[in-house]
Amino acid sequence: MRFVRSAIVLLFITGTLSAALPHLAVVSIDFDEFAPNTLLIEEVIKELEESGRFQMVDLGDDSFLDTSPDSLLSSLRTLAGERDIDVFLALSILDPEENDRTVFRNDSLITYRTVSVDVLGRFYSGAGILIGTIKNTVEREEILPYIPEQYRLAIMSARELASRAILELFPIEISFVASLDEVFTVPVGSDQGVSKGTVMALVASSTGIPDNIYEYQNLRSGGILQIMDSQSTQSTARLLSGRLIEGGTVIAIEQSAPAILYLEYGGIMMSSEPGAGLEDDASEWSNNIRLGIETAKWGFCFGGGVTAGGLDHASLIGIDLQFGTRIPLSSPSLGLRLSGGGEVAFHMQDVRSIYLSSNATAISVAAVGDATIEYLFSGHLGFQVGVSGVLSTACDSWTVQQYNGTVRDAQPDEIYYTELRQEPVGVHAGLMYFIF
Repeated sequence: MRFVRSAIVLLFITGTLSAALPHLAVVSIDFDEFAPNTLLIEEVIKELEESGRFQMVDLGDDSFLDTSPDSLLSSLRTLAGERDIDVFLALSILDPEENDRTVFRNDSLITYRTVSVDVLGRFYSGAGILIGTIKNTVEREEILPYIPEQYRLAIMSARELASRAILELFPIEISFVASLDEVFTVPVGSDQGVSKGTVMALVASSTGIPDNIYEYQNLRSGGILQIMDSQSTQSTARLLSGRLIEGGTVIAIEQSAPAILYLEYGGIMMSSEPGAGLEDDASEWSNNIRLGIETAKWGFCFGGGVTAGGLDHASLIGIDLQFGTRIPLSSPSLGLRLSGGGEVAFHMQDVRSIYLSSNATAISVAAVGDATIEYLFSGHLGFQVGVSGVLSTACDSWTVQQYNGTVRDAQPDEIYYTELRQEPVGVHAGLMYFIF
């Protein structure tokens, strides 16, 4: 990805907030056989129109510029004057690339083919000045025989390019006076392209060198906010992280969704049925460490993690995926996350027999529900503690390998546990880091 910004971008953005939406047209500057067609241009127009940032101008057959590169800017300026266009998106598609790789799997050679399609977009002002450049790649890999739908991949790449360009080249920028309210009003709305869920980074602004201690205090505002509701000319917002100093001027710039990184300790009881040489059935405490990441918007969370831990003579590695809702209790520091999902865990235990060449292994699947309290004690770093509900399958079929290479089910006298199962309730606590 490559993009160029200049002062004209900021001027352009500032102007759109107080005036009508800018007129944008999509044109093709590709002269090869594999070039943007009407369908691809329509898909890009649809993506840009749904953002609410632009008033789209469909040029029809005039979208396909039959001009030399030297005459491109002149052609754009002519179109801008005739059709009242403020911004152009000039599209071109690079030649698709295909690469094969062969791997040895299950006593066979398998060949995979990877196909990648690059779409390049250049944004020009109506005066023919280059605003920015962005490139997007879509890649797919399949086992041969594979006949890729190259143009379908090009359409996907073009739509992704348009979506990224909105955020990377034309972010919304607003200025407002900060208050200490948990939910506050910002002076832009749906007419300026702001929608519910939009995330914006905050930074304090000053018109000059502060004259006194109070003006210095006003420069301490910062953090990240999310739009909770949007009307035509104003929106309500909530601070997700950071701090606002009442009375100070703050600039908010749109950015992508933030995320939270977790590193936490977890514990859950494991019921067990022992093999030979151990005591009767028992429940033991399993200690685990989990590393996870997920989206961090108030109102929605989605992500997953990797867990490692276990008991004496046994260990596990689990992968989970969860989604749910995040409820602000006291913005921005305190929140409640309610989520649910699933986990697949790979279990391994020691073997008692000297005639086996591997540990015993098994797999379990679990449905997981979670309630977690999150507390940010700084702009990025925080603490979380929660309770999990688990409905898990039992590990009662263990696989081992002999020295001659034979894989078979383990016998009860060869392993420490003939069955392991996670019990219904677990706890976890640890650190969280807000990424934005």
